[in-house]
Amino acid sequence: MSEASFDETIVNEPCAKAPLNPRWRLKLGVIAFIVFLVGCWGLWDATSVYPNRGKKFAEWAKWQYLEQAKNADSEDFGIFLREASVTDPGAEFARLSAPERMTQNRQDSANPNSSRTKRAAMQMARHQWLEALRVVGMLDAEHTTIESPQRQLDELRQKWSSTSNNPKPLSSFDLLTQWLIMGVCYTVTIVMVIHMMRVASVRYAWEPETMTLTLPDGAKITPDDLEEIDKRKWDKFIVFLKIRDTHDQLGGQEVRVDTYQHTRVEDWILAMEAKAFPSQQEEDAPQPEPNTSAESDQPGADEEQQA
Repeated sequence: MSEASFDETIVNEPCAKAPLNPRWRLKLGVIAFIVFLVGCWGLWDATSVYPNRGKKFAEWAKWQYLEQAKNADSEDFGIFLREASVTDPGAEFARLSAPERMTQNRQDSANPNSSRTKRAAMQMARHQWLEALRVVGMLDAEHTTIESPQRQLDELRQKWSSTSNNPKPLSSFDLLTQWLIMGVCYTVTIVMVIHMMRVASVRYAWEPETMTLTLPDGAKITPDDLEEIDKRKWDKFIVFLKIRDTHDQLGGQEVRVDTYQHTRVEDWILAMEAKAFPSQQEEDAPQPEPNTSAESDQPGADEEQQA
């Protein structure tokens, strides 16, 4: 940011409203667009990618369940055909999710001497299948009714036994995270767009004849109204205008001006500074160093000095 120079062409032209800085507008526009795209990515994951992964795991878990149900026939003949379907999946999932039931099933499935080892393993596989359906919103009788258990077992066995990459289970937290990403990104995008619209509505005006700067609140200031121009945040394109007590509206106040959001405002303020504090401008200007060698290099200089 220029410390003392300004464009005289800009200063000598009247302006009813300072235009937005194209660099600022492009910068915020690009950031807002990127955040919006991340939100779209989260929406796509939440509605398509993650649910499809969850459905894939639910299908794999159904295969595991039918395999365990088939094995349980050796403990309770006919259980494979009799209990493969789940008519009330919500109630069954709640029953199998009870802590005491889950603990008992784990213990029995790990104990080869238990009379219900294979049935316990079947119930654990059924719980995994029902939970996978619940995560993707498919925990209903339509998706837990198995018309022909043996045929479906053969189809799933043929499909999944040939692959070594088991699908990754989906948790409710995975979906929630994607919805949160979408919500946060869309909210940030809206906030940034509103901010850009608000900045675009801000009005700085300039009258070159009187060097009058009109601020967004409608107050007008001239170089004579300036007590001080504080540039403590000049590197961040921020300047503070200390107004004299004699000003009708802003007397004694300090006005913060962001010179980056709108073009021309920086030049107007620098021109006002040059008008209000000319001595300061002279002090800030670099002073030429005295040339002591020019006179001594002239022929006869020493003789004239001695004379």
